[in-house]
Parts: sequence; structure tokens; C-alpha cells
Amino acid sequence: MTRIAVVDNHGQFTHLEHRALRDLGVDTELVDNDTAPADLAAYDGLVLSGGPSMDRTGRCDEYLDLDVPILGICLGMQFIAAEYGGDVGSGEYGGYADVTVEIVDEKDPLVGSLAPETRVWASHAER
Repeated sequence: MTRIAVVDNHGQFTHLEHRALRDLGVDTELVDNDTAPADLAAYDGLVLSGGPSMDRTGRCDEYLDLDVPILGICLGMQFIAAEYGGDVGSGEYGGYADVTVEIVDEKDPLVGSLAPETRVWASHAER
């Protein structure tokens, strides 16, 4: 069975992300973002959750060096983008939408079971 760790970056929906994976039958555990990277290496993938601030991402930079797929949600995605040289900043206004996400690799241990596509609710004000 696929094992996923949801890294808690102190976001308001982190527990819902964890529960959604669990409800899909994924063996998942919620871990704090100061967990030692070596303790996460045995997982099949990580989810970097949302959170209030880039200053509160704990050891997430170290997790990017692990040899596992990583999905960033909200702040987690922004963190990954910034770490790889992306530009993250505030948008002019917020937006909310029902969005269809295409899953391109149905064998991906993190999101493959959602293939060929899944619908998500997007609500952000980033650019």
C-alpha cells in the first residue's frame, strides 16, 4: 500500500488534506514540519501542506532532497516554486473556481489513483 506523509505547515486545511487521503484508502500520517528528513525517507511520497507564512515551513527545504515525489498544496506549492527559483507574490485580487486537474501519470504513487482527471476547488490570490 502507498504510504504518504502529510507535512503540517500549520494551515487551516491540513487535517482535511490528511483525512481526504485516508478516506481514499491511502496509508497516511500527519507529521510536523520539523520532523527529521531521515524519518520521512521510507514514505512513498510527501504532501507539503498549506500554511500562513514562508517563515513557518520548518525543514521543508531538506525534504526536497529526499528521493520521493512531493506534492505542494497552497503554501507547500509556493515553497517548492520559490526553492527552485520561481517568483511567488501576492496577486491583485482573490479568485475562486472549480478547476479540473489532468493527471498525466496514472502510476504516480501520490496522485495516480485520481487519473485521468479530478476536480478541485481553487481559492487563492497569488500570482
